[in-house]
Amino acid sequence: MKNERRVALLRVLDPAHENPGYWERFRAEIMERAAFELARRRELARESVELVLSGWSRSLIPVALAAAVIAAILVSSEAVRDPGAGVPLVLEDVLATDISDEVLETAITGEAHASPVAFMAFVEGNRP
Repeated sequence: MKNERRVALLRVLDPAHENPGYWERFRAEIMERAAFELARRRELARESVELVLSGWSRSLIPVALAAAVIAAILVSSEAVRDPGAGVPLVLEDVLATDISDEVLETAITGEAHASPVAFMAFVEGNRP
């Protein structure tokens, strides 16, 4: 008896209860709306890897060539502007040097006053 009552209550929630053929029309409407996307995906599934790569190459090769030319121009203009530039100093260089723990702790905690000359003396002070 309880199950029959539950089924009756659930039938009221079913849109096809008072509207026969609802689910068939609903499915047909969804398939109609999705037809274009499904056709596009079927067409993409037929393409091979070679076709995809050749399609990409038509646009990527000229873009990569332009990026390489721009990079070469930027590098050459930087070399002309500052020919004496050395290798930039990175944090690993500072940490790899033989510096006493007290000096390193002072530098890390910020208790010392910062200046470029003091920093370079700090970094290059213990090199032979």
